[in-house]
Amino acid sequence: MKHLVKIVWLGLIAALVAFFGYHSYHKFVELQTLRRRQMVYEERIAQLETRVADLAREIEEIHHDPERLERLARERLGLAGEDEKIFIIETGPTPAGE
Repeated sequence: MKHLVKIVWLGLIAALVAFFGYHSYHKFVELQTLRRRQMVYEERIAQLETRVADLAREIEEIHHDPERLERLARERLGLAGEDEKIFIIETGPTPAGE
């Protein structure tokens, strides 16, 4: 009888060790996945912070350089000066025979 009790206890302990080992392994894998994801997010945040700093610097430069502001308005927004006209030339397929 004592021998049977020892076997039952050993079986129970082995089952508990197996259960917690399995559970711990899956939690470890999940933790590693989350750490990799965190590294990707931190890298993206660093890239975005650099971009924000670059844009803030560009805005500051534009505020202090009216010629640059005018050039950007012309290039990016298609604006013209007071005595200027803008002509838009569209290119595309021509009718047959021309």
